[in-house]
Amino acid sequence: MSKFKFSSLLLSAAVILLVFPAFGAGSNETQGIDKREITIGSSAALGGHASFLGTQLTQGSLALIKEINSKGGIYGRTINLICYDDGYEPTRCAENTRKLINQDKVFILFDYVGTPTAKVVVPIVNENQTPILGLFTGAEFLRNPFQPYIFNVRASYFAEVEAIVDYWAARGKTKIAVFLQNDDFGYSVLAGVQLALARHNLEVLTTATYSRGELPDVNAVDQIVAAAPSGIVMVGTYTPLAHFVKMAKEKGLSDAEFHTVSFVGSEAFAEQLLSFTSGVEKNVLVTQVVPSPYDSRNPTVREFQELYKKYYPDENYNYVALEGFINAKILITTLERCGKKLTRKRFMQTLETMSNYNAGTGLPSVVGPSNHSFFDKVFISSIAGDKFVIFK
Repeated sequence: MSKFKFSSLLLSAAVILLVFPAFGAGSNETQGIDKREITIGSSAALGGHASFLGTQLTQGSLALIKEINSKGGIYGRTINLICYDDGYEPTRCAENTRKLINQDKVFILFDYVGTPTAKVVVPIVNENQTPILGLFTGAEFLRNPFQPYIFNVRASYFAEVEAIVDYWAARGKTKIAVFLQNDDFGYSVLAGVQLALARHNLEVLTTATYSRGELPDVNAVDQIVAAAPSGIVMVGTYTPLAHFVKMAKEKGLSDAEFHTVSFVGSEAFAEQLLSFTSGVEKNVLVTQVVPSPYDSRNPTVREFQELYKKYYPDENYNYVALEGFINAKILITTLERCGKKLTRKRFMQTLETMSNYNAGTGLPSVVGPSNHSFFDKVFISSIAGDKFVIFK
């Protein structure tokens, strides 16, 4: 079995271990808080075709949360993370979110995965005035128009595709096609590509789509290949995108560069690509929104490596888990800065004052009262050996 895959039995057991009853929720402002615990909730893809993303993001956060809890928590309160699996399906995510707010009485929501799932959560969050921190998506609707209860840690998809389009344009690659998942995720990234190309007086060459959770259709691949692009922005999860690269190269599209945004899950994507005939992985780029999880010179990465191996000794370092770890760093620092008299309002106000806090990553923080996004830095990576390594 691949080291990136988890059995349903083991995953279910892991989730059960995380779930503890919330103690005596008070008012809406102090819901999920008592003298012993701060209860927070997550809905993520812990199973199904995007399970690598949900499990790694959650484990990355838990590596730090478990360490903090082992030392007595925050002002005597441990953090209780309730995790539900939504399989990267919007309907299940909405159901899980209502359960977390109305039944589990969580203080905040945390570590959600995906654009179509985030789309259904926004109205629930606004209706219940429940803060949500650290969504694993760069969708623009989480940022613009301004969302008062949503706090993003990562850079946006618009920033990611602007970085790759600028990189391509500087090297004369101006014929850009888009292969996208036919949902809010796909069209969110496509809008960013169109804006980035417009800055260079360019337009998208052609687009083709595939359905979420399915492999690419031959006709869609043929449509992209026939346009002979010099660069292709791909939008989706690791398995279908790896198959798209393979199919497009088999049909003669060998000189183009293939790019996808950080949501793909670089390690799972690399594993898929490297399982095919040698050479399929060449000219494949992934933009990243966190530093390299392999670079121990970075103090936060070094701490992540230590704690990830401590609590998940059978797992390998990866970008998704590091992002979860950084999410937890911001969560814990915010709770510490709030003091003992914790409320939702104080939590949000404290987040808005943390423009001086980079979570030890070295990334400049841009968060503020009118901008609920921490970081906007983007890196570019390609496969070196068996993993995606940042080169720019």
